[in-house]
Amino acid sequence: MNLRKAINDNCKDCLYDKLEPGTWLQQVTLCVVKSCALHNVRPKTTHPIPESVLSYYGVKLGEYQDLVAAYEG
Repeated sequence: MNLRKAINDNCKDCLYDKLEPGTWLQQVTLCVVKSCALHNVRPKTTHPIPESVLSYYGVKLGEYQDLVAAYEG
């Protein structure tokens, strides 16, 4: 198993809930556990997250856009 797959699998196992809105990648992208050693290297979706998913997790569109800009920068 390579490092990227190990990180992805860890984040998915830690956070993903198939009964909650959003794909596993969307849920992991929105992870707020900054004390996690893998937070800065967690997998992040490259596709826009629907506003319905953002609002479910209490994330405003502007906050999400700031997060995306930080990922890219």
